[in-house]
Amino acid sequence: MADRFAFGKNWTAFLSVINEDRIASAMEKLQAAVGDLQGKTFLDIGSGSGIHSLAAVRLGATCVRSFDYDQDSVNCTAEMKRRFAPDACWNIEQGSALDETYIRSLGQFDVVYSWGVLHHTGDMWKAFDLATIPAKNVLMVAIYNDEGRKSRIWKAIKARYVRSGVIGRKIVLYGTLFWTWGLGFMIHPRRSVSVWKNYTQSRGMSPWYDVIDWAGGYPFEVARPDQIFEFFHARGFTLADMITVVGHGCNEFTFHRENGRI
Repeated sequence: MADRFAFGKNWTAFLSVINEDRIASAMEKLQAAVGDLQGKTFLDIGSGSGIHSLAAVRLGATCVRSFDYDQDSVNCTAEMKRRFAPDACWNIEQGSALDETYIRSLGQFDVVYSWGVLHHTGDMWKAFDLATIPAKNVLMVAIYNDEGRKSRIWKAIKARYVRSGVIGRKIVLYGTLFWTWGLGFMIHPRRSVSVWKNYTQSRGMSPWYDVIDWAGGYPFEVARPDQIFEFFHARGFTLADMITVVGHGCNEFTFHRENGRI
């Protein structure tokens, strides 16, 4: 896809700030989302930096499989394994969440995880449908909240970023930084500085690299919580847990397959 953000290049830059504190935060959030991983198999759809696949390894998953459409993300995940878990049963490869033949070739996993990925595929609802195939028991997805007009503005911003040159991208990036953080720093400086400094507690992520993702993360689709619930319920999944946001951000959903063991 020509108009596509270079997610993998952003994740490769994120590698420079990875440390044990970020990994510990990722482990905590992953366990809260999907439960006990000890002795279970784990599939990471759209592994990005690989930090959550690593978290699954650290939480005792017997075997982890990670794939991403972006080769730079694949390389980034492989580097995460090399640095922190070289001997783990952890398979990493390039693949598309929209390739049904590939998805079916993976087999089934106790836990299938895809945080903030499927809305960037260019065909979100097809990606949802295919993500159910390898999910034996648990399926966890996080999807951008539908804010109506604001979401359409976000989509236009992201499209402008990927279609712009270097200067245009910098304008969009710093505009996004001001929109998402600038006003907070102006109105509530102490609180905003504290949130920025402690951002690692949010899944081990980085505020700066998230801003880059927010500015350029295209393709971009959104959905309401009720749409997500109805879609997966119709495919035999029961909602086990849900965390919703007010405004911009990802709603998180953990489903259990109705005929699967928990």
